[in-house]
Parts: sequence; structure tokens; C-alpha cells
Amino acid sequence: MNTEQLKTFLSLAETKNFSRSAEALIISQSTVSKRIGELEKETGQPLFLRGRGGVRLTGAGQALREYAEQIVNLEEKALGQMNRTGPYSGYLILGSAYAYYDMYLCRNLRIFAERHPDISVRVKCGHTGALLNELRRALLDVAFTHHPLHNPDYVCTCVGEDELVLVTDAKNTEHCDGISYASVKELPMIDSNFLYGTTQRRLFPPSCQFQLRVDIASCAVPLLKGGGWYAILARKHVEPQLQSGQLRVIPVRDEKIPPVQHYAVYRKESGQQPAVQKFLSEL
Repeated sequence: MNTEQLKTFLSLAETKNFSRSAEALIISQSTVSKRIGELEKETGQPLFLRGRGGVRLTGAGQALREYAEQIVNLEEKALGQMNRTGPYSGYLILGSAYAYYDMYLCRNLRIFAERHPDISVRVKCGHTGALLNELRRALLDVAFTHHPLHNPDYVCTCVGEDELVLVTDAKNTEHCDGISYASVKELPMIDSNFLYGTTQRRLFPPSCQFQLRVDIASCAVPLLKGGGWYAILARKHVEPQLQSGQLRVIPVRDEKIPPVQHYAVYRKESGQQPAVQKFLSEL
């Protein structure tokens, strides 16, 4: 039993789907199956029940999950602590949603590094859910997310918001005069994880199936060029393509798409660390 097997086990327990776990871990689906098979052989018990809708933990799987989380957490904490030893006066581990990194954090990091050469900073990019999970496990000092965290043990501050716009290739001549809010769901859309909760449900019914889905917003931009696809993205993210005439905005009538908000989330005790205070004060 090793931590790679346990990480795969925990991922599958969360996603309940072999292919989604493979995507999340950036490995092949056969590797996921192999690692789970090795774990089941070693424990001598089935850890998952397989069904048409995916998989779910057995009783043995539920029992293993608690210990697997402790083992993986301990390894990551040990590695994190080792990374904090060295010639610097302060160490900072940040987690960031991909889009926030592209739009803001990259520039902030460059400025911060120039002003504070004595502080070492590590950045881990991911999706909001995964980042908040790592924050709860004390593997991050601060997480920059698109979702707030309502927990009395954490500080959650909105650090900005961005307008969301419906965009398409500039050569696409459809809907030049705009489109109604209710008709957006009829477009050939690229889902890029920028819509959440109520906004997602109002624009697209639960039964809506997207032909193209990408987990990172910046990866949707090349797909828009030269085709008849549409996507809802942050204006700041596509501003260079809008200014250069590669993409254009389709006005949405009737209602305005709610903006995407950005949050800085951290444990209250982390807020007392000098490196965290310095970084947050310069956002």
C-alpha cells in the first residue's frame, strides 16, 4: 500500500467515476483501475460497489477512507514542512483557481517577489472544491477561489469580481443584435466552469448536455476561434482577443449575467503569519 494508491482511492471515492478520477489525477483510466485493484487485493476486500451510475464505497471502503485521508495528509504536511526550511525568513503556500491565477495572481506574485525577496512562495492551481479541501487539511495558507466558504474558523474576503460575457468567434455573424437570456441554452456552448449555482441552473436546465466541456477557462479560448461555438467567460480573460478582433461579445438581452466573484480564504490562525499578512495587504 502506497500513497499514490491511496490518493487514487480518495479521488475515486469523491468523484465516484473512474474516468473523472483519471482526468483529475492526470493519469490513464487503466492506471486508476490497476491501483484500486492492487488496494483491494492487499486489503482482501472489495472497496467499491460498481454500478451503471458509477461506483460507491463499500463498508470496507468507508473504513479505509478515514485512515487514507490521515496518511495522505501526514505525507503532504511533512513535505510542506520540509519545503519551509531554508534561507528564507518566511514561507507561503497559495492555492488559486486557474482563472484567478491567469487574470490576477500571476501579476501579483511578480510584484510581491520583487518587494519581498526574503519570502518563498509556492502556488498550487486547481478548482475551487479541491482548493478548499486542501485548505481544510492545512495544506494551503491562503486559497483564492470563485466560491465563498462559510465557516467560523476561516476568514473569507471578496477580493474582486469580473463581468461575465457571452463570446464567440468574430467571424461568426449569428446573433449580432444580441440574444435573449432564455435562448442562451440553445447555443452550441463550451462549458468552462465559470457558471455556478443559481446562474447555472437558470441558464441551463439540469438535463442540458454540453458537447464540449473544458475545466480550465483559458483552454476554451482557442476552441472559439474559427468556429461557431460560444462560451461564457470573464471579460478580463478574453480582453486581448476582443481588442485584437479575434472574438466578439454577444449582448444578452432581458437580464445581465451575474459577475464571477473572487475570494481569499484562509484559516484564522494563518492570518497571524507575517508572510500571509504581507501578501494579503498588497492585493
